[in-house]
Amino acid sequence: MKCNVLSPEEYRPAMFEKLIWISTYMLVGAAKECESVGEAGSEHTDLVSSVISELVAAVSAKEGIEFKEGTIERLAAYTDVVTNFPCAVKEFEWRNQYFFDLGDEACPTHNGLLRECEEKGFLSFELPK
Repeated sequence: MKCNVLSPEEYRPAMFEKLIWISTYMLVGAAKECESVGEAGSEHTDLVSSVISELVAAVSAKEGIEFKEGTIERLAAYTDVVTNFPCAVKEFEWRNQYFFDLGDEACPTHNGLLRECEEKGFLSFELPK
């Protein structure tokens, strides 16, 4: 097992990329009724890319973090490894709520997809008002 010690400047973008991955692929997959993250990525590539770009911009503005080029491609490559992982929006307070709380101006597509899931009855919780 390999262990790397990272500086906060190296760690924080990676931490947020992981959050962006799970928040995006699970949300798009749930909203579009996909069975897996692989299906979400392959059937809704443009929407996934749009949400990722939106969340990267929102995090960059809020946290002052710079992401390395290629975030969309890195997250798509990870999806290829876990392609059969089932889609669902859950653990809201640990995942999508960070982005939801940034507001509709910063995350309009993300928040719209959450509302779409709520309207379809796909959430086991109520969105904050």
